[in-house]
Amino acid sequence: MGRHSVKDGYDVEVIATGKRDVECLTADGIKVKFYKKELDFYSNPFSLSLVKNFKTICENTDIVHFHFTWPTVELLALFYRIKKPMVVTFHCDIHKNRFLKTIYLPVIRRFLKQADKICVTSENLFRTTSYLHQFQDKVEKIYLWFDESRFLDLPQPDISVANFIQKVDSYALFAGVLRWYKGLDILLDASKNVGGEIVIVGNGPLYSHLKARIRKEKLRNVHLLGFQSDSNLKLLIQGSRFIVLPSMTGAEAFGQILIEGLYFSKPLISTELGTGTSLVNQHNHTGYVVQPGCCHSLADAMNKMFKNQYRYDHLKANTFHHYKKHFTEAVQGDKYSRIYRSVLAK
Repeated sequence: MGRHSVKDGYDVEVIATGKRDVECLTADGIKVKFYKKELDFYSNPFSLSLVKNFKTICENTDIVHFHFTWPTVELLALFYRIKKPMVVTFHCDIHKNRFLKTIYLPVIRRFLKQADKICVTSENLFRTTSYLHQFQDKVEKIYLWFDESRFLDLPQPDISVANFIQKVDSYALFAGVLRWYKGLDILLDASKNVGGEIVIVGNGPLYSHLKARIRKEKLRNVHLLGFQSDSNLKLLIQGSRFIVLPSMTGAEAFGQILIEGLYFSKPLISTELGTGTSLVNQHNHTGYVVQPGCCHSLADAMNKMFKNQYRYDHLKANTFHHYKKHFTEAVQGDKYSRIYRSVLAK
């Protein structure tokens, strides 16, 4: 999004939190400023230095673009009554703590009412998030896209990864942060009835738990590789038979690995969550969409991918075309450019 805006002539500054206050400039000309994070409460990072500078940040810009949810900045926007044009990209609803969502919902409504445009990442997300319906006159559907430059001009992957791929031959690949909603325990349950190898790439809160389960239950067809560099990840995606994302809740709003799979012409297996995952992976067109939380349905879909070569080839043939039609920077980035022009014209 930022790179596309720079190409359109905008100066782009990205605000985030980090281990310390620091500024940098990316190769694409995007200014990134990190504010020191003091704490993180339910995936809501808080920075005292950001609080102190928030009003000045907004006063020195022409458009403020928020990525929902981040309660710290949403509350600050309401407190300071920001008068600048506001665009909100609505990535997902709050799923982990229903009680906190109930308390926070009045704030969400006030914040969204203040926004000039609300960009949802899929029609499914808009349809299944009831409180968005009252703002439908200012809602736009803009899909996420894949930054193709991420996998260009990379160093050579580790020889150990290349040797691993040759050893396991045909495998399903999961890649992502090992979080609570990713459905990885369901994947391990399914693995006991899957006639193929499963590779899990990533780090996160569930790493030790998954490692212990794999060892204790002797899941010899499951390989937990931990975090991998982009060079290694690219090779692992290219070497895989298909991508699997067994997420459990709508906290999985889109699934970036699904788009990356399409880019590399890999069929997909995902779950029906009422979010953008079923937009990226269309059932019986680019892969299979199964019921979340059901290890039997997941295992059945995975076995079809491993064993039915005719169906596999049919799904594979649709993947890259689906990507080019819907998930490129050129297709979706232009929609943001149009929105920026419209809110500035106001």
